[in-house]
Amino acid sequence: MEMPTEDTAPEAYLPRSAYTVARVAADRKTKGNEKDLAKVHKDLKEALRKWDDLAEEVQGKSAVFDAADLDCDDTIRTYELGLYGVVEKNRDDPRYRRYFPNGLREVTEAEPRKEEPARVGQILDAMEEDKSKPELELEPLILQHQSKIAAARDAVVLAEENLAKSEKTLAYLSDVTIPTLMAEWRKRYKELEGMLTKVFATNTRRVDRFFKQFRSRSTKKKAAGPVVTTPPATPPAATTPAIPTPAIKTPAPSTG
Repeated sequence: MEMPTEDTAPEAYLPRSAYTVARVAADRKTKGNEKDLAKVHKDLKEALRKWDDLAEEVQGKSAVFDAADLDCDDTIRTYELGLYGVVEKNRDDPRYRRYFPNGLREVTEAEPRKEEPARVGQILDAMEEDKSKPELELEPLILQHQSKIAAARDAVVLAEENLAKSEKTLAYLSDVTIPTLMAEWRKRYKELEGMLTKVFATNTRRVDRFFKQFRSRSTKKKAAGPVVTTPPATPPAATTPAIPTPAIKTPAPSTG
């Protein structure tokens, strides 16, 4: 019987255990011994399906976040344009530098998930102070834009919180749940081999017929195929979160 290696993907476990469970259950001499492997097979299959659903959910929430971030950028640009007019296109005017000391891009191109909302929050704080200072001549502009900027920032913060929650759940599934189930799978797979060896003590070669190989044992040399570079699933935008993969690192398989 062949065990999975350290780099065997969790998806590769399922076809083998599906076959072995059915094969053991179909043999009158071994029926019933498959129960423990059948259980962990079911649990691992459900975890992998959940991983797929969560990965898709993260992509969906990432899209919502990106849309909110872009909308927030647009509201800030619109305010900056109005402020630029008030200060008569003088970016050295103290009123302009109070909101954009290093220019508009310092805000709109800041790290979008935490840094930009913090900078926009500072702009809103400055607005709250300045709208009651008539000598600054900013009150009409602030009243026109303050609520829009606040709403856009709130949407970014909410979208980021929802995205982070799903990312956390996905990471736990990848880092804890699936590796634990894979270890349990290997344990039950090996135990089942031991049970079958006892049943067929006088013909142990028969045991191997209850298990599918993980790797091809063909001796034919295959022609070299083209090297394919797979593009990323999503554009490498700064706002797109990295999705953990369920290709879990696992300890070396037991040989006992």
